[in-house]
Amino acid sequence: MGKLIKYEIKGTYRYILGVLALVLILTTGIYAYISNTNEGSAFGATFIGLSVLVIFGTALSTFLYIVGSFRKELYDDRGYLTFTLPLTGNQIVGAKLIVSLMWFAILGIVIAVYNIIMALSFSPVELNISELFSMIKNMGIPYKEFIIVAITGIISGVTTLILIYLSMALSRVTFRNKKIGGFWFIIFLVLSALITYSQVKIAQFLPYYIDISTFKVGSGYMLSNNFYISTNENGIIMSGDFGNMLFNIPSFIYSILMGVLTFLGTGYLIENKIDL
Repeated sequence: MGKLIKYEIKGTYRYILGVLALVLILTTGIYAYISNTNEGSAFGATFIGLSVLVIFGTALSTFLYIVGSFRKELYDDRGYLTFTLPLTGNQIVGAKLIVSLMWFAILGIVIAVYNIIMALSFSPVELNISELFSMIKNMGIPYKEFIIVAITGIISGVTTLILIYLSMALSRVTFRNKKIGGFWFIIFLVLSALITYSQVKIAQFLPYYIDISTFKVGSGYMLSNNFYISTNENGIIMSGDFGNMLFNIPSFIYSILMGVLTFLGTGYLIENKIDL
């Protein structure tokens, strides 16, 4: 499995480095223009607009490139090498998942840190890191809620990526060697809709919530105030008028279970149903 991970990194790192270089250059240009221009100009507005569009397009293409690496294994010649390795289907999926998450994490962290550096460098007011963190602390940001939401967001991203892999594998098994464009995306939408619907039903049937700010566990009575529902692949989150957030425990456990099942299902399809 380790050799497959190294092979995946070797085959994709050039593209990732190119994307990083392009995004960082455009980001530098945007900050430099904004800080050194007192009055706007048509050229500057055009440059910023095109730069933002290029960055957005690059982000989208990078996502499709990283995700599409798994699809290439199912249809391209490289699949003959991958599927003949002495690895189980779960190990192949795990290697793909690890590399994909690694690239997403590297891209996100590097771009976020670089933007902070640019903001500090081009800020009209001289700031240092300690002053910045002090300002953030004085803003009264709810750290508990932020950490919980960040963790659930990461888990949601992992389960979504696994669901995409399952959709691609199902598309490959359904049509064998025929490439039907983005049919996997239709399968993904259907599966996502079914999972989200079942999450809502579970939350209604088992209304047990945990208040993220106080970690108090309760049931339906905690929803007495005006709450707004948001759903994702990681469960049901309720946000209230008083800034408190409730997290539905059964739907969260269900989403984790579905992530494990989709991972095992994808590994099973690769190991037993893919006919090269």
